[in-house]
Amino acid sequence: MKRLIILVLAAVMMLAACGKGATMPQTVSITLDSNPTTGFSWQVTQSEELFSVEMEYVEDEHAEGMTGVGGKETITLTPLKAGKTDVTLTYARPWEGGEKGDQIVYSFEIDKELQVKTVDSYSLGTEEIVSTPEPVIK
Repeated sequence: MKRLIILVLAAVMMLAACGKGATMPQTVSITLDSNPTTGFSWQVTQSEELFSVEMEYVEDEHAEGMTGVGGKETITLTPLKAGKTDVTLTYARPWEGGEKGDQIVYSFEIDKELQVKTVDSYSLGTEEIVSTPEPVIK
């Protein structure tokens, strides 16, 4: 019985030690104004497919019965592998002849432990330069 307890404790300690050096991939979140009632939505393209992409839209608070209310779209990028990529966010009507609005470009570097670094970012507006939100890296 004593041997069994010692073996179980040794196995638990080995498993705990194996997980100490592992790091979780960082995620990148970018939140942008959006209003899908206009037909526009944010489209994501990558120069190298290094991230998985999740998108979530949350409508702004508004009085009951109001229509055409905008909100915020959060784009979450999770690294899949190491490398460098440009992520382009385009506010567009993909179903209507590809009409495009603003574009925001981020350059990211992902290390072998899937930690993310923002290298550069810039925005191109349809008529003027738009603000570039700072990505949140966790």
